[in-house]
Amino acid sequence: MYVVFSYGMGANGTAALLRLLFEPETRPAELVEDLSNLIVITAQTGDEFLDTAVMVEQHIYPLLAKRRVRMVQVARAGHYERDGIVVLDDTREPILCLTSGAYALLEELTSSATVAQAKDRKHSQKFKGWVIDQWFKTNIGDEPYVHIMGYDVSEPDRVAGDLALGLPNKRPWYPLVDWGWDWGACERYIFAQLGVRWKRSHCFECPFAFSVTKGGRERTIPRLLAHPYQAMGALTMEYLAVACNPKQGLIAGKQLYDLLADWPGGFVLLELFHHHLDDAEWAVYDVQRGFGSKPGDTMKRGRPARSMRPLVTGSRADMLAHLERAAGLLGRRLETDGRHWRVWWRRRGIYFPTVEHLLTAAPALAHDKTNPGFPKLWRDGLKATRQLELAI
Repeated sequence: MYVVFSYGMGANGTAALLRLLFEPETRPAELVEDLSNLIVITAQTGDEFLDTAVMVEQHIYPLLAKRRVRMVQVARAGHYERDGIVVLDDTREPILCLTSGAYALLEELTSSATVAQAKDRKHSQKFKGWVIDQWFKTNIGDEPYVHIMGYDVSEPDRVAGDLALGLPNKRPWYPLVDWGWDWGACERYIFAQLGVRWKRSHCFECPFAFSVTKGGRERTIPRLLAHPYQAMGALTMEYLAVACNPKQGLIAGKQLYDLLADWPGGFVLLELFHHHLDDAEWAVYDVQRGFGSKPGDTMKRGRPARSMRPLVTGSRADMLAHLERAAGLLGRRLETDGRHWRVWWRRRGIYFPTVEHLLTAAPALAHDKTNPGFPKLWRDGLKATRQLELAI
């Protein structure tokens, strides 16, 4: 029977994997004699911190290679499911942790001028769970297998969600739950075995990483300062999203930029970011949004839909000049909050349905995209807005 270990490269998965390697008595029956049928699989999002890759290469891959454990690295191939997945590596002698992936989550976010949402984990499912599921379908199919997951005793909701899938050929096992281990126990076990403090595994633009609880910011900000190239990616993504929607922000509506501005040493990174913006190609974007209303309540917003089009590209100075000319032609003001520039054609009203329409300038990374529900929401919102204007 196949035994597949989903390895996310964090402390939980690392501790569980180490114990199975070092203590044969803790293994499931299928692995007691040897590890030839163990498959360790990692889904690479493309945005993992580089220091995580270094730790995995230094401490985990040599152990797997010594025991001839099969290590598989997979990644999403593109935005659409029809693009499939890419097998980055499949070997019993792993050397490189290929965290660059194939199609990175950062590319997904910047192409749509948005940030990862702190209210859900849909991007994790899209870039990790779905990818591994596709590999299962191709390589295991209907054959029975044991699936080892690194959820600990503090994550009953995630265990329940995995159990609810009820796949007939899958036998899930959560060793950390059986052992009664939480994250702290995992960290202590790793230190006892390897003599290192394992770093958290997450994307550098992950909003959950900046939580004020459990020292999230104290761990994550120094990593960004130590990896300025990856920090540029997170800051650029946020800048583009906020330019197109002032209510955006990487940290539950709050901005990473502001957090760094108040952080010791953060000004050095922000100065580098400003140079990065000056050197980038820019675009003027035409951004329209339609907002529905909750049934029977015009004071509550329904689900919005957006149309976004890059109109022209060029240098930063040229795009700001285009915005200034557009403001004059439209009889509007060129507004700035100090970092972003916008020309508002229509601002959203306080009653719904409604619309908003703006021109803005930002790095030329976002694509022309119109949500399927936009045309109707725009028509309904524009009609309601005009009726209200006539009434007033």
